[in-house]
Amino acid sequence: MRPLLAHTRLHPAYRTEQGGLSGAPLQNLALDAVRSLRKRLPAEVLIIGCGGISSGADALAFARAGASYVQLYTVFGYDGAGTCRRIKDELTQELVRSGTTWRAVVEQGVRENAPSQGSVGMQQLVRQAEELRGLLDELAERMDEDVLSPP
Repeated sequence: MRPLLAHTRLHPAYRTEQGGLSGAPLQNLALDAVRSLRKRLPAEVLIIGCGGISSGADALAFARAGASYVQLYTVFGYDGAGTCRRIKDELTQELVRSGTTWRAVVEQGVRENAPSQGSVGMQQLVRQAEELRGLLDELAERMDEDVLSPP
């Protein structure tokens, strides 16, 4: 697995910027991250894509990469309160033009990018999640005991 070193893959003009970086300059990195996660996570694990989404076409790119949902943030600062309506309208127009639905695009993106059912990594992920759940259940029980019987 190659390391994701954002500072080496950013456009040179953005490398020396002070402060946070968001929006369009991060879109390619964000899409790469979604693709990378989708290749390693079971299809049942939902991914929320974010980073540089400012149009319906951008949202579709994230769905095609394997994201089930998208999140908008930076674009609000530029476009204001009508942003969601505009992007939804663009997305709807593109889906109608293509004769498909959001769900169908997401399902295809997940199917094409998710690991196979028998993947060892997936089985390991499920085992680890079950172990974590057991630990969290134990912690919750201890916390309940501490609350019900204070010293």
